[in-house]
Order: sequence, then C-alpha cells, then structure tokens
Amino acid sequence: MERIKTNGSIAGSVGLALLGTTCCALPIVLVALGMGSAVASMVSAVPWLATLSEYKYLTFGFTAIVLAYSWYRVHQVSSCDMENAKRLKMQRLLLWGSTGIFLLAMFAAYALLPIALWLEKI
Repeated sequence: MERIKTNGSIAGSVGLALLGTTCCALPIVLVALGMGSAVASMVSAVPWLATLSEYKYLTFGFTAIVLAYSWYRVHQVSSCDMENAKRLKMQRLLLWGSTGIFLLAMFAAYALLPIALWLEKI
C-alpha cells in the first residue's frame, strides 16, 4: 500500500510539472524564440490551455504541494531489499526530474519576461 501511495504521488508530480510547462512556460519560450504562430495554433487546437494559463498561480501552487508531498513520501521509505532499492532509486530520479522541470517552468513563467525587459533597457 505504501508503494502505491509513493508511486501515485510521484506520477502526480511528474504530470503536474509537465502540465505547468505546457500551459505557462512553453508558450513563453516559443514566443521568445520567434515561434508565435506555433503558440497560436497550439491554443486554437487545445483551447483549455489559455484558461489554465490564467490560473497559473494555482497550477504552480498545487504542483509545489504535490512535489513536496512526493519528497516527503520518498524520504519516508527505506530500502530493505534489492528490489526496493532499485525502485527507490528510480522514484528519486523521476522526482528530481520533475522538480527540475517545475523549476524551469517557474523561471520561464515568472522571471523570463522581467529579465528580458531589463536587458532591453541596457
């Protein structure tokens, strides 16, 4: 039962980190790279992304809560045998990856525009 809870929390953190990237960070990066038409076609194909980006504070907040819970769950588990050690290593690797994706998405969504505006003034 504990393994299911830990696996579920990690799957949720990976999914939410990717969702935060898709709704908020990916359009900003694409526009910055001059691919605004790709963003327009993405929003027309998947219109709920525009609605989700209006609530990016909630999206990133909920993702941070799920990530924190996942880190808590992973650190509660101890590896007793070889099978658990391999599973725990994979879970930690996935958790580090989703945390990195989350941090990059947060940077792109909140810091990229102010930095670009500041560099434009220089």
